[in-house]
Amino acid sequence: MVKETLSGISKMALWGVPGYLLAFGLNYTFNDLLHWNVYLSYFLVSVMVTTLNFFIIDQIVFKGDKGKSQKARILGYLSVVYTSKIGEWAFYSLLIWRTSIHYLLVQLITSLVFIFYKYFFLKKVHG
Repeated sequence: MVKETLSGISKMALWGVPGYLLAFGLNYTFNDLLHWNVYLSYFLVSVMVTTLNFFIIDQIVFKGDKGKSQKARILGYLSVVYTSKIGEWAFYSLLIWRTSIHYLLVQLITSLVFIFYKYFFLKKVHG
């Protein structure tokens, strides 16, 4: 069970790398090049990358569970991910506000912390 869980989390993290890279690039562009608000930027980047990640997670990590309709999987995914995004945004904002850690490092830390939450709840949606 532990080996399967760690394998699933690792697979989700590895297949999430394109989304993470896109998120870092967008966040850098919005913050350093366009000078947007750091809190709003992270929120918008999170929403954009979420759509891309659904297809990766659904089809590759959880193999597009045929026992549930795609609509049910999308709704479950969105409920888990957007609930997570509220926590991620709050955690990210707290670290930005209370520490001197660079915002891109805070973004990485936030992603790593919340991947566990998302994996366990998404597994329930797909399982």
